[in-house]
Amino acid sequence: MRRRRENVYEDRGLQLYLNQMAKHPTLSREEEQRLGRLARDGDEEAINTLIQANLKFVVKIASGFQNRGLTLSELISEGYTGLIAAIQKFDPDKDVKLISYAVWYIKQRIHNAVSNQSSIIRVPVGKAGEASRIRATRDRIYSETGRTADTEEVAERLNINERAIERIQGQIPRTTSIDETRFSDDYSEYSALDFIADENAEDPMSEYKQQREHQKLYRAIDKLDSREAEIIRSYFGLNPKNETKNFAQIAETMGLSRERVRQIQKEALKKITDEMNPNEDIYVDDFIDRYNY
Repeated sequence: MRRRRENVYEDRGLQLYLNQMAKHPTLSREEEQRLGRLARDGDEEAINTLIQANLKFVVKIASGFQNRGLTLSELISEGYTGLIAAIQKFDPDKDVKLISYAVWYIKQRIHNAVSNQSSIIRVPVGKAGEASRIRATRDRIYSETGRTADTEEVAERLNINERAIERIQGQIPRTTSIDETRFSDDYSEYSALDFIADENAEDPMSEYKQQREHQKLYRAIDKLDSREAEIIRSYFGLNPKNETKNFAQIAETMGLSRERVRQIQKEALKKITDEMNPNEDIYVDDFIDRYNY
């Protein structure tokens, strides 16, 4: 029963992830170069914008590897990590678009995942990419300061709350290979046949189910009073930019104490639980997190 419920959650999370991803416009060449230069200097916002603008291509590439033993969510997670690797090595001053440069990294990452299925760590779509960003940020802080970064520093750099970081890290074992670069720089080692798309692959978009499940969550939030709704949306990043705030940030914005914000959030989560899942034994904050990708 629990496995079936987890599969339902994964599917719901994938549908919302695809829906949100489709909203991000393709960048102009000039904007991509500008952001690429900022990203090269470690600007997290620029890195995130480049990721968001190119995720649609990751999904398209990942779809071509379906029916080879991994779910679409797992394929997208691997492709996401390949995209991040490409952004870290991308030279915006060269006459090549980011996605043209990144496609090899994305395909190689997915190819290796398909070839090494027994060692793949299963995590929800989006989580693997977030874990990569967290690890990269920790590494960057270490290179700048010579010491290990704490969670608060990482949260501040990525503009997400500490609890979200702890939850993502908790889902990925310390010994995971999710961030390991497992491919060679020698393209000739891989046959072009490995990269041919499967024309029989199913369309990952299911518009009706996607909208239905998305709206179910937001209807529950809309039934909260304005203060409760604002706290829930701010804390979980239920906004167009997926920007999260911690209790202290919300408290400052709303003129409340941090403890009062925590209390209101707890009460609001209980109301959402009663509205959406009165007969199910789940944690609604984890449920919302699954939607928010």
